[in-house]
Amino acid sequence: MPKPFQRLGEIFGVSPSSKFEESFPFKVKSWEELLSLVKPLRERNIYFSIIPKPPRIFSDKNWPPPKVEIDPTLTSEYIEGKKSWVSAEVLRKLREGKFSVKASLNLRGYTAEEARLLLEQFFRDALIKGYHCVLIIHGRGLSSKGEPVLKKLVKDWCERGPYRKYILAYATARPCDGGFGATYVLLSSRPVRR
Repeated sequence: MPKPFQRLGEIFGVSPSSKFEESFPFKVKSWEELLSLVKPLRERNIYFSIIPKPPRIFSDKNWPPPKVEIDPTLTSEYIEGKKSWVSAEVLRKLREGKFSVKASLNLRGYTAEEARLLLEQFFRDALIKGYHCVLIIHGRGLSSKGEPVLKKLVKDWCERGPYRKYILAYATARPCDGGFGATYVLLSSRPVRR
């Protein structure tokens, strides 16, 4: 009978154990001789289970599934507004980022009062410089308890703040400009009464 670990024993300096050979009930010299010693089981305590079907291989032509496009205007985080006489086409262009953003203001990390003062100063400077489209970064408010604070305040200031007469429209920014955490604001060079 072959002894594959005998050489390994010589390498590590361990003598082969004869206990295993003594405990083996019979000496077998060939495979045929070993097969002749096999006897069928008399007890029928073997349970056969149904072989499950092989898993279906993804050979479909439509894998991976098509990309699902979600319209951001249908989500609860989206904000937009316009004056009544501003056309829907202008609002659509603002939403799609067709207007060139001339300046941006980052309000993240400021308190509500600090943000209000910074926003008023920002609008004042933008109007003096003649900017028509600006970007306000307020964050999504994910660390706020409850609903977003600055995002809601920016929307309120655009509708009811001291510079509301200069704001034609506002909309949530595209993902490349901050997505739900930023807002485009379209400004007029002179105040409008409507």
